[in-house]
Amino acid sequence: MEQPVLRLGLLGFADAQADRMVAWMQQGQPGWPEWQAFDPHVADAWMIAGHSVEVLGRDSVVIRHPHGSGTRLTLNRAEVDRPLAFASPLPEGFASAEFFDADDEASVRQRLQRFEAWLRPLRTQFALGALLVERVDQYRRGVVHLSHEGKLLAVIDLDQWRVGLHIPARPVDLAAAEWVRRPSLANDIPSSFIRLPLHRVMWTYAVRTHRDVLPARYRQLPVYLRRVPRMPARWFDDLHLLIMRELTVRAGTLAELGERTRAPAAELAHHLAALYYAGAVTTDAESARRAEGRVRQDLGTLQLDQAVPDTVAVSRTMEYSQLGVPTSTLREAQHSPLRTVYRHHDLTAPMPLREVDE
Repeated sequence: MEQPVLRLGLLGFADAQADRMVAWMQQGQPGWPEWQAFDPHVADAWMIAGHSVEVLGRDSVVIRHPHGSGTRLTLNRAEVDRPLAFASPLPEGFASAEFFDADDEASVRQRLQRFEAWLRPLRTQFALGALLVERVDQYRRGVVHLSHEGKLLAVIDLDQWRVGLHIPARPVDLAAAEWVRRPSLANDIPSSFIRLPLHRVMWTYAVRTHRDVLPARYRQLPVYLRRVPRMPARWFDDLHLLIMRELTVRAGTLAELGERTRAPAAELAHHLAALYYAGAVTTDAESARRAEGRVRQDLGTLQLDQAVPDTVAVSRTMEYSQLGVPTSTLREAQHSPLRTVYRHHDLTAPMPLREVDE
């Protein structure tokens, strides 16, 4: 079965050490997720160099990143919304059960495997998205239940465009599940299930697949923007935003968007596919025209959200499910918990830190 591309943020490592870790990551095993080094703000998991960490308090740290630069990132561990681990040696006075040896390939691989276990909810969403893409012509409306060995794994409501997932479900369980159409009144989601908008599940799949899943008509017909997906601002990278901005100016074919954005064809198609499965684009000019005013307003709000991160700390501790999965990975924070900071003079002196909005 298809495996997702998982995104790893490497924080505070020297170039040589980071390059070696990336080389180990790229030697993936068949049947397992593929890891790629990625922008830490949108990564699925973090590896942090312990020697680049300064302790601010019981829960707050400063990370010198990139290594050797004057840039610092603050991280409050109570706000962490993804799995992370620190490379030893850890700074004095800092304790973490999640540590590894960045110079030992076996230790790095073991840590990645632990991340994969933590990220099971994301991997299960990816698996469901892959199955829905394969069945897009078969299931367009109504309610569908997915069951395996007598256990309900998912409730898909294609009318309300939402899904409920049994949290312990594995991707392999979904692959073996039976799909059964149910009456519209059978759309109740059990309280123990995680509830998700279906467009988020489809986005999770589309941005992490190597497959070309852009429908054929989007390669020939003019493309219009009909809505800005209601997702955390940090989920959109520069090309997603550029495509949406260009489409607010005027519609365009894939070839025309390539000329206007100067993006490589394959990369442009990949990003446009994610926007398509999130319900953002259409080839129906009338549908786009009716939504034009709201789209411009929503895009402006999205860009403001990206420029001004939420500086209110989330007052909660890390909780773990029975599977050892941080329950925070089942939620979606609007902004990355990482904050850029600077000091006025000597970066090693005990001066007050001041946050800078990104």
